[in-house]
Amino acid sequence: MKINKIKYLIILLFVSSQVFSQQLSLSRAVEISVGRSDKVKQYSEKVEQKKKSYNESKGNFLPSINLTGGFNHMNDDLVMDLDPIRQAMIRIQAGNQVEFANVYNVLLGGPGLTQQQRSALLGTYSSALSKQIPLFQSQVKKQDYWNATLTGTQPLFMGGKLISAKNIAEQEIELAETELDKSRNEVISEVISNYLNAVLLKSIVSVRRDVLSGMIKHRNDAKRIYEEGIIAKNQYLRSEVAVAEAERNLSDDENRFNLAITALRNSLNYKDSEPIDVCDSLVFKELQEPLSNFKENAVSYQPVLKMIEIKKKQVEGKLTIDRSEFLPKFFLFGKYEILDKYLSILEPRWVVGIQGSINLFNGFKDYQRVSQTKHVSREIDYLESDTKSKLNLVIEKNYKDVQNSRTRYEKLEAVINLAEENLRLTEGRFLSGLCTSLDVIDARLVTEKNGIEKKLSLYEYYKSINELYLTSGKPMNFLILWNKDTN
Repeated sequence: MKINKIKYLIILLFVSSQVFSQQLSLSRAVEISVGRSDKVKQYSEKVEQKKKSYNESKGNFLPSINLTGGFNHMNDDLVMDLDPIRQAMIRIQAGNQVEFANVYNVLLGGPGLTQQQRSALLGTYSSALSKQIPLFQSQVKKQDYWNATLTGTQPLFMGGKLISAKNIAEQEIELAETELDKSRNEVISEVISNYLNAVLLKSIVSVRRDVLSGMIKHRNDAKRIYEEGIIAKNQYLRSEVAVAEAERNLSDDENRFNLAITALRNSLNYKDSEPIDVCDSLVFKELQEPLSNFKENAVSYQPVLKMIEIKKKQVEGKLTIDRSEFLPKFFLFGKYEILDKYLSILEPRWVVGIQGSINLFNGFKDYQRVSQTKHVSREIDYLESDTKSKLNLVIEKNYKDVQNSRTRYEKLEAVINLAEENLRLTEGRFLSGLCTSLDVIDARLVTEKNGIEKKLSLYEYYKSINELYLTSGKPMNFLILWNKDTN
């Protein structure tokens, strides 16, 4: 028995949760759509990507250190041979020794050396010196050798290029965040629009059902009166046609309502199995913000204008980078050989220094690049001016649409009251045989038309307000108006 109670409680909680999940307010729909939107998630990932790119740009200010290594094989040992210098030294020294011997013989009173004696002594001295002076040959590098080199560079001055690149990367983050705001605003506006459409069609379906109920009641009355012989058969048949038309209109609007729910489900990223039932209704709430507020908000909060402003800053940074090509660049460098035993006698184990470079001529490409960037800057200025003008035009149009829809809604109140009174009188006269069935049907159709037109006017009123808030960059303000207390 206890187990059955627990099962019953679980089923009751599950059913209750399902019923509760079906009730969806506009505020909750907006919250869900922003949290589930793939578009918002996409731009959130883009923001994180730009943050990583910014961290990468900061690495340009730090030294770059590389380790390279490898094995090398040459066709032969690398040898430095200075034998020509050695032979020249031997010849000069041997010649000097021959002359010394000649002078010595003359000083002793003997005759000078003959040519044959000079040649003999030159050969003797050259042979002796060749044995005493080592060979001028040295192995610079073996045929097979390994190398492992640690190199590092540190930028000192790059003409402002690195700072501008870092600023542009930081502005890319701001641009991605603005694009995220823009996508979030579009998602919010889309779900509001789909929600309003669902609420409208739900109310229209309710009106159609009331009309169908009234048409059925009138048909039953017409049938009863016809059977009593008070009215002609054609009047009864006309009431049957009116019921059929009311049923067709109801079916059409129910299908439109189901399509609107499908569109809303898509905006919420819901599965087909997740039920949705809009619980809000169209109730008039006055928009009290003046036109000037929307124009001011557009200048301050419209993501498109923010994106243009960021692009202007990036073009300024690009211009600095382009101009840096006319300035010299300086950087520190250093190199350290780890495997020193494979170094030749001509190679140092480590070396440090400062290097600088400046481009003298490259076909005027740098000048053209600067000129091109200046044209881009002016292009963005014109784009900004044109965008502001079009935003103001859209805001004024939407604001006038709001006023027109409000006026039409308010004027319809008296028309509806008159149509309802006319319907009441016509039905009474029909039951008394003073008018035809067609008069009753026409009166009910006029009441239906005015009721639906009133709801459409209210829908157009809120739809224009939604567009107005989206254009001004603050779509969430729509919820403030929507949830405002009507008392």
